[in-house]
Amino acid sequence: AARRPSSTMAVRILIAGDCNGIGGFRDLNDRVAQVVAKSGAFDLLLCVGNFFGGGADGAEQDLKSWLDSGGKATVPTYFVGVYSDACASSLALLANYPDCGLSYLGTQGVKKLKGLTVAYYDDFQGSEDEVNAMLERSNRLEGEVDLLLTCRWPEGVVPPNQADQALASVRGTQGPRRLACAFRPRYHVSGSAGRFWARVPYANPDLGAGSHVTRFIGLGCVGNKAKQKYLHALGLKPAAAMDREAFLAAPPNTTAFPYAQAPRAAAKRGRGDEEDGQSWRWGEQGGAKRGRAPQREPSMFDKAAIVVNSEKSAFVRNLPYRASEQDVVKFFEPCGGKVVDIRRPRDQNGNYKGYAQVQFATVQEMRRACEEMNEKELMGRPIYVSPAESRSEKQKKESHPIADCWFCLSNPNADVHLVVSVGSECYCALDKGPITEDHVLVVPIDHVPCSMALKDSELAEVSKYFRALTRCFAAKGLDLVMFERYLMLKGREGGNHCHFNAVGIPREATERLRSGQASKVLDKRIEAGFVEPEFRSKMRDVVGDGEYILLVMPDGESLVHPIMRGERMPYNFLRDEIASALCKPERGDWRECKLAGRAQEEESVARFKAAFGEYDIM
Repeated sequence: AARRPSSTMAVRILIAGDCNGIGGFRDLNDRVAQVVAKSGAFDLLLCVGNFFGGGADGAEQDLKSWLDSGGKATVPTYFVGVYSDACASSLALLANYPDCGLSYLGTQGVKKLKGLTVAYYDDFQGSEDEVNAMLERSNRLEGEVDLLLTCRWPEGVVPPNQADQALASVRGTQGPRRLACAFRPRYHVSGSAGRFWARVPYANPDLGAGSHVTRFIGLGCVGNKAKQKYLHALGLKPAAAMDREAFLAAPPNTTAFPYAQAPRAAAKRGRGDEEDGQSWRWGEQGGAKRGRAPQREPSMFDKAAIVVNSEKSAFVRNLPYRASEQDVVKFFEPCGGKVVDIRRPRDQNGNYKGYAQVQFATVQEMRRACEEMNEKELMGRPIYVSPAESRSEKQKKESHPIADCWFCLSNPNADVHLVVSVGSECYCALDKGPITEDHVLVVPIDHVPCSMALKDSELAEVSKYFRALTRCFAAKGLDLVMFERYLMLKGREGGNHCHFNAVGIPREATERLRSGQASKVLDKRIEAGFVEPEFRSKMRDVVGDGEYILLVMPDGESLVHPIMRGERMPYNFLRDEIASALCKPERGDWRECKLAGRAQEEESVARFKAAFGEYDIM
C-alpha cells in the first residue's frame, strides 16, 4: 500500500487525529484501506493526538492480540501522542513487532520521512525543557520544515473574531505556538480538540529570504459521533525540491501572521525572533546572547565598503550549515562570476542558516550563476540558485496607505490644507516648516519609501512637477534645488514615505551651496539628470538597496551619498546646508520655520497657488 516517491515528486500522505486506543486505530486502519483501494497507494500515515488512550486496563492486551493476529498498518504509520506513562508498556510491546508498520516518533525531534522534513512534539509527554530543546534544534536545522506535528492546537491560531463559537472556544497552548513561530512549517497538524478545522493560510514573517505560508489543520477524533473529519489527505513535494517561486507562492486568501506576540523561552529565542529588517539588510550577525556565541571567523568581505544591491544578488537555498564563505565563493567559481558579498543570517548561537543572498559584480554575472549553478551540489547537497527579489520591486508591491503617515492623504490628520496641486499619482504641498516661502514637497500618493521604489509613471509625474516648479521659480529669479533623504526611520512612518523637497533659492545661494560642505559629503555624481529615463538605473549602481541622501542642483547635476553600514548621517544635513547657503542657519530646524497658525498657512497656500497656476501640470 506504500509506494516509493522520488525526491522531486509529491509525497502522498494521510494525516489523522486521536485514535484513543488500539480499537480506534483498527477502525482508522480499515478506513485507510478503503481510501487506498479507491485512490491508490499512499506513502505515510501520520497520527496526532491521543494514540493509545489513557492506558486503561486491558489496553496492552488488546494491542498484543491485534499484533499476534497479524495486525499490520495498511500504510507505514508514525504517531505522536502518548497520553500517560501507563502507555509505556504498549510502546515497549511495539518494539517486539518491527514489521507491524507502527512507529512512535518520540517526545520531540525532526526526521526525514520519504523526503519530507517532519518536526514533532508530543505535548502529553513533553515539558518546558523539551520545547526549549526543540527551539535549539530549529536554530541548527538546514532547510525548511514541511510538517510540524503537535498533539494540541497552538494558542492564537483561531482568530479572535471567529464566528463559530465551538471553534472560538478551542484553547490552544503555548508550546505548539512557540514551535510554529520557530519552525515556520508549511503545514502544522494538531489533534486533541475533537473537531476538524483547516485554517486559511497565514504568512510567516519575512526574515530576508521571502515570506512563505503555513497551513494549520486540526483533526477530529477517529469515529467521533459528531462526524468531524478525522482523516485528511495531502500531496506534498518536499520543500528542498521546490523552486523558490513555488515555495513562496501565497494564495489570495492568505492572512496575517497570527502569533505576533508569541511568548519566548526564558533563555532562548525562537527563529522567528532572531532578525529584523536591519540585521538582514546589513548582513549583521546579531541575535546571540552576549558571551555565549561561539567565536566566528571574520568575513572575507569588507562589509563596511559594500553597497548592498539585490538586483545583482542571487538567492541561494539549501546550503549546508557548515559551508563557509570560502566554500560558497568556490562553489560559484565555475560560472566565472565575481562574488562581492554574501549575506547569510545566523541563528542566536552563531551558526549559519541554510540560505543566503550572494551578490555578484554585475547583473549579468548573477544571471549566469543562476542558469549554470542551479541544482549543482555542494557537500553532497543540491543547491538552488535563483535571482533574489529586488528590494524596489518588493517595495512597489507592498505600497499601501499607512494610518498615521504624515504624507498619506488617507490619514484624516494629514495637513491637506497645505496641498497646492494634485496629479494622477503625485501631489505638491507647501512644507510645514519651509526654509523659504518657495519650499514645496512633491509626494507620491502611494506610500513608498524612496525614489528607487517609484513606478515609472510616478517618476514621470514627479519629473513633470519639477519642470513646472523650475519654470515657476525662474520667473521669480530663483533657482530650484531638490533633495531627497532616504533613511529607514523606525517609528516615524511619515519619514518613510518618499518625498522630494524642492526649494527656490537665490542664485548666489546656489553658488555657496555648491562650494559648501554638501558637495564634499555627497561624493558620488550620477551621470544622468534626475528627469532623464536612465537616472534610476545609474543611481542604483551607486546606492544599491541602501539608504542615501540626494541633492539635485539647478543645472541638473545629481550628487548622492550612499549611507554605508555603521555610518551616522544627520537627518537634517541637507536642510542645514541649504539654510547655511541662504545665510540663515537657524532655518535648518523646521520647527523654527513653522508659520503662526492655520490661517497663515492657508494664506501662503493661496499666494503660492496664484504664482504656480500657469505652470501647474494639472
